[in-house]
Amino acid sequence: MHHETIRAFMAKLDLWKCRIQQGNTVNFRNLDFVLAHSNLDSELKKQIITHLSDLKAEFIRYFPDIDDKREAWKFIRNPFHCEVADVADEVQEEFLELKFNSTAKEDFQYLDLEMFGVKYFPVYLLLSHQAIRILTMFGSTYLLYVKLHFLRSLLSRPSTETV
Repeated sequence: MHHETIRAFMAKLDLWKCRIQQGNTVNFRNLDFVLAHSNLDSELKKQIITHLSDLKAEFIRYFPDIDDKREAWKFIRNPFHCEVADVADEVQEEFLELKFNSTAKEDFQYLDLEMFGVKYFPVYLLLSHQAIRILTMFGSTYLLYVKLHFLRSLLSRPSTETV
């Protein structure tokens, strides 16, 4: 899942802010090249730090559960390797029903994640809604990525039309 990637990126934002505060521009290649023989101006330093802080705030706004419920994401990948305390209070009873369902556990070993979801989402509606709420945060991001990748490939493709 992309949860780890997002958390890693947010940690990098904190690292970059710390480095900029110390005048270290190694993570910003072009800026580092320009400043090779001079120091980072304090006003520029403030602007970069503000930009990085704003970027992190936007990520937190878009992914509000990224830190405080990080364990809650685990049940989507494998509900049988999760503890009841890792899921939201409102789905804990249903989670326990799934976790101790031996047929579901066996199916999980043999079905891919999508087919497991198709089979068990209608049975465990609260867990299904929780999973969907979490997964939809990534869907729009993924669709945007696919569209941008497609547009970039169209724009970079050499024209085959003759004039």
